[in-house]
Amino acid sequence: MNMDELLKSTARTLYLSAKFMPKNMGGTFSCAYLICRAADSIADTDLISVDKRIKIIHDYPKMVETNDEGLLQEFKKAIPEKNNLHENERVLLEHIDICLEAFKKLSPLHKKITLNVVNAVCKAMQWDLSYFPESESGLLKASPSSARTELYCEHMGGEPGIFWAKLLLNGKEDSAFTENGKKIGMALQITNILRDLPQDIKIGRIYLPLTDLTSNDLMPQDLLEKKTYKKLKPIIFKWINWGVDNLENAKAFMSGIPRRKFFSRAAVAWPVLWSFDTLLLLASCKNLLDKNKIQKIPKKTIHLTMLASPLYCFSNKVFAKLVDKKAALVREQTGR
Repeated sequence: MNMDELLKSTARTLYLSAKFMPKNMGGTFSCAYLICRAADSIADTDLISVDKRIKIIHDYPKMVETNDEGLLQEFKKAIPEKNNLHENERVLLEHIDICLEAFKKLSPLHKKITLNVVNAVCKAMQWDLSYFPESESGLLKASPSSARTELYCEHMGGEPGIFWAKLLLNGKEDSAFTENGKKIGMALQITNILRDLPQDIKIGRIYLPLTDLTSNDLMPQDLLEKKTYKKLKPIIFKWINWGVDNLENAKAFMSGIPRRKFFSRAAVAWPVLWSFDTLLLLASCKNLLDKNKIQKIPKKTIHLTMLASPLYCFSNKVFAKLVDKKAALVREQTGR
């Protein structure tokens, strides 16, 4: 088992992106993603008590930074029994040593930006575990405000976006470029939140703001009923458009990457374009509260986006037009 195999088993689209990155970037990207994904797998399992999960996630960045044997053993002991986790999660958790060894070999700069993103996502996970009810309680709780939802997107998506920007800058400073990376990451996170809405409701979590719900005459428990989607739809559209607004920063971000760096540009463009496609799918969906339907763009769309890369990755103007076209399609669907 190696890093490449671990990434392939846990994230199909990110694996495709990482394969086309320059080697010095792809290795760091894979390492950072897998380290964060392992923490997420522990945070999300209700097979471990909430208090224990909070402690593990609190100690996790230190374990990564210092490779502390005691913390590593505590982490491994917490892995639930076989058959109680998805196989890809189990494989990752049981091979966390591979990720930690890869981290030790990173350059000082890459270690620093990796630790920054690990600290940020672990902070968001601790909030998750402390704020939301336990999944088996049958209770539902919504994020308290729009500011809190945006902050969550910043920690879980924005910080990885900053990581990606700094990886591309390779030690240079460019605050505008980094800010655009942050906004793109936040857009990718809200896309995940909206796509995963019915699955999160099952475990008592609603990342949409309570203030949005109450202003539309809704309470968290109402989202258990599919018939309430008509009232929820304006809130969904609000956050879809918030995602589109942030995704549009990809035009300036792409312009900051030299055209000769085709694979770096492709690795940025693909998740942005797939996010637009997902947001259009969500905006077109008849009822996002239907727990039996998972909203995922088809593999055909993923492959066509990749095959068409030469058409838009060599030209900032063509990429900008493509972004504008996709943004307009989503906004048309939401009535904006």
